Amino acid sequence: MNKDSPGSSFSNSRDWRERLSDSREQGTGYAAPGGEFTKALFEWVAADPKGNLLKNFFAGQRVVELGAGMMPYGYKLAAACGARNFVAVEPFYSDIQKRSIQSCISSEEGLPRIPFKVIGQDMLDYLRDEPDDLLCVIACGIEDCILPGPDYRSKVECEIARVLASDTFFLSSHSDLYPKDLRALELTYPRPSNPRVFDRLRIHGMSSAFDCHESLVSRLTAQFGEAGRGLVRPPS
Repeated sequence: MNKDSPGSSFSNSRDWRERLSDSREQGTGYAAPGGEFTKALFEWVAADPKGNLLKNFFAGQRVVELGAGMMPYGYKLAAACGARNFVAVEPFYSDIQKRSIQSCISSEEGLPRIPFKVIGQDMLDYLRDEPDDLLCVIACGIEDCILPGPDYRSKVECEIARVLASDTFFLSSHSDLYPKDLRALELTYPRPSNPRVFDRLRIHGMSSAFDCHESLVSRLTAQFGEAGRGLVRPPS
């Protein structure tokens, strides 16, 4: 990480409130600690038979989580699903994110180990440095209220569409990032730790990804439709 990048100054503060204040002054987005929506997605994929179907989307992929926050659940999700590797992109809490993943690897013996990196870089700058047609992308809790503005969001959406591998997806949970050129399947699922709470998830991809996973997408669509709740919108 460049010493002049935003993340280098944030690592000097241990308190998330101070980091939030500093991020507002710098105008680079808001340093929300995050992690709860990624945690809910990981637990749903791990514990629910419907969520378990999503493991096939991650298997063998290079998985990147944008705005990973402080918690290691993006790594846990990627590792549990058999991803090739994992990158956490986190400009404000990269130091804490790295320690969280290292602690997770040390303490959770049953979790598969995969290579990982924590990048203390702005998500747009990171995506611009990646080649076309390469990644599986996750964004949880990346809402407009923590982004610098609509123009920034639009640029990030375009970059997500560019770097997304043709056989996988961009998974967006409680996120306002919505790449317009990609197809999307939208659903809601009960949070395992509190089934009265429903989390929303959009699955974005090229037509080639939906074709590649046609059987799996059909099973997801059918199961949520049969439940009478959960399927917000079929693939468009």
